[in-house]
Amino acid sequence: MGDNFVIDHFGGIIVSGAARFGNNCRIRTGVVIGLRRIDEPRAPVIGNNVDIGAGAKLLGPIKIGDNSIIGANAVVLNDVPENSVATGVPAGIKPRGRAPNLPAR
Repeated sequence: MGDNFVIDHFGGIIVSGAARFGNNCRIRTGVVIGLRRIDEPRAPVIGNNVDIGAGAKLLGPIKIGDNSIIGANAVVLNDVPENSVATGVPAGIKPRGRAPNLPAR
């Protein structure tokens, strides 16, 4: 796990031991970050400054780009480019409105 990893509203969170996190990531209650299939033991790689909403599911060998937001209850099965927002089931991906102005931590 990267620096400044935050779990907001802890409860029901499942994270595969194979998952990787960058710096300044935040996850909320009910999030699952894990394998898509048992015969493919690869989990998500999450970039820096990623915010993962309550109940989101990130599954399989995917990459979540820096400065991205994963919406509440989204089911993410594909890569999310940096500076993007992923919402829905399955998740649709769109660019963020503007580059984030993130404070230094």
